Amino acid sequence: MQIGFTSPIHVITTNTESGLLEDLINDIYNIRENDSGFNLSNNMGWHSTADLFLRNEDSIKKICRICASSVGSTMKNYNTNFNPDDYDAKFVGWINVNPKGGSNNLHTHPNSHWSGVFYVQQPIEVKGYSGMIEFINPIQEGRELANLIPQKGFDPVIRIRPKSGQLVIFPSYLLHSVHSNNSETDRITIAFNSQLIKK
Repeated sequence: MQIGFTSPIHVITTNTESGLLEDLINDIYNIRENDSGFNLSNNMGWHSTADLFLRNEDSIKKICRICASSVGSTMKNYNTNFNPDDYDAKFVGWINVNPKGGSNNLHTHPNSHWSGVFYVQQPIEVKGYSGMIEFINPIQEGRELANLIPQKGFDPVIRIRPKSGQLVIFPSYLLHSVHSNNSETDRITIAFNSQLIKK
């Protein structure tokens, strides 16, 4: 069998050291006090300035290193000879805080190769789609096959509710959105785009 067209979505459980998530939450709320943010895809939520990979907070530096190394590991899944030293990697990152009712409209991340979302604080929701990230299959005509063989890449949408400390990496061209947070707890994520340029 030859794989035709694929849009992989990687859900990675990171080895975050004890206390890092708590430090991130504290630093993120401190950053928000001095950053009015702006609106892109976010509704009722806060989107920080996209300077995350330039910041000096220890917790932010640590999570940026985890995100960058995870992109390298993802590339090695497809090319075992991939050497990150052969590329100039450009990363842009930002913070999203979605309070109750906060969501993100359908969008992509143009001019990038891989995008990712690190889950700092993901409220647990037993029912419904609260706070779930939803990806749209670029090949929508696969819905008939999805009825026969579900969860094999033909489904029109994929919804994921990662846990705190997990990282989702996906091709930047994938349309995605975030369902409204129905919890009383803020949904806090760190998102990034990466572009790999051969030296």
